[in-house]
Amino acid sequence: MSVLQEIFQSSTRILPEWVLFFGILAACLALAFTKEGYKLPAYVFAFTVILYVYSLIISASQVTVQGESLYQGLLHLDKRALLIKQLGGIAAIVFLVHARLFSYKLPGEVYVLTLFVLFGISFLSMTTHFLTAYVSLELISLASYALVASGKMKENFEAGIKYLIFGATASAIMLFGISLFYGLSHSLDFSSAAFAESLARNPTGPVQVISFMVLGGFLFKIAAAPFHHWVPDVYESTSTPVISFLSFAPKAAGFIFISRMVAADYTNLNYTLALVIVLSLVVGNFAALWQNNFKRLLGYSGIAQSGFILTGLITGNNTDVYGTFFYLVIYLPITMGSFFLADFIRTKGGTLDIPSMAGLGKKYPLLGVNSLVILISLVGLPPTAGFLAKLVVFSSLADAAATSSGYLLYGLLVFGLFNAAISLYYYLRPAYMMIIRDPAAKNTGFSYDLFITLILSWFSFTLIYLFVKPDFISEWVSGVF
Repeated sequence: MSVLQEIFQSSTRILPEWVLFFGILAACLALAFTKEGYKLPAYVFAFTVILYVYSLIISASQVTVQGESLYQGLLHLDKRALLIKQLGGIAAIVFLVHARLFSYKLPGEVYVLTLFVLFGISFLSMTTHFLTAYVSLELISLASYALVASGKMKENFEAGIKYLIFGATASAIMLFGISLFYGLSHSLDFSSAAFAESLARNPTGPVQVISFMVLGGFLFKIAAAPFHHWVPDVYESTSTPVISFLSFAPKAAGFIFISRMVAADYTNLNYTLALVIVLSLVVGNFAALWQNNFKRLLGYSGIAQSGFILTGLITGNNTDVYGTFFYLVIYLPITMGSFFLADFIRTKGGTLDIPSMAGLGKKYPLLGVNSLVILISLVGLPPTAGFLAKLVVFSSLADAAATSSGYLLYGLLVFGLFNAAISLYYYLRPAYMMIIRDPAAKNTGFSYDLFITLILSWFSFTLIYLFVKPDFISEWVSGVF
């Protein structure tokens, strides 16, 4: 088959990406030729995302677990990629619903940039090639920088600049690491046998260091330490629907790429991942203990959650990373429900200061119950799906420890359980303030909305239902392996 024929044939296998491509063009035209710069782009965005999810559904039967190589190895389409794209599409729908329910008049550029992020996620989820991975990651990153800076406040520009500086640094480190890998292996496809054979002729230490450098760009995207410094300011200043989407969808794409590097098995990445896990848990959990702003607390929580999700990538004598994907599916309603709760409290009460939430749950019991369910799901307590997520990743870590020599992974398991216990304080503190404490003078003007509370209840119901009936999630995730 000629190269041109392969290009045409590969192009027929990426229907969802074509949907996004033409949706981006339509959204740009809508933005350019309409006077009201937010209504028509929002409609185009909604139509594109729905059509994107539908195209993923109809193409699912054509995607296999082993996958297929497209564009001479630049892309690899398999069930894992399909899962991440489906989660990204669902997150985009939740983002749109969130923005509409709270009457956000987001600029049309926000919808265009969000489609660009989703476009980059689609390609990043399908690659085992460093070139495609770098281009896809930069597409996600550049659109994300613009999204963070899209607000009109001074804080938005400051957060965007900080995001850009740290992102550019992480990308430079990653690109330098990729160049070193290319120099050692003369290949950019890290899943190929030639890549592994070339690296096997080199000392393990330098390969580990280079792997950490390459992972830097993706650790930045998943908000893992030590590439986390942008998180609190970006989370606090960015509009809630936007940061709700950015806190999950790009992170999911980053995790699938890291999982592909682990599965390539060109070297043992357990020690590198263990270091990142420890740093993320320490920074995220201990910094969250001192937070009074709920969105900043969620930012540091996201760092710790990345550490927990990474524990599912620690492998023993096999490369089963089921725990990470199981956690990601459950992490979607947890994290987006958390930001929905944050926006409800902010828009109806005017503040996200945790002490000022005192008594809200006592005054409005349904709000208090929903808050408690979402927060204990973040902790990982029953009867919520968050418990199952942590149970699966810790079980995966225990299995890896049992099949590996030494006590490193057992120590990591104990450390992870200890940090899960620490998170009890800062996650349950807002619930304690809302349900146990007497109403604060600052929240006397809280404007309760029963309809929004009922929408919030869907997140809580989902988290409890998935705890009682996890079969759907288990079968969905098991189908990608």
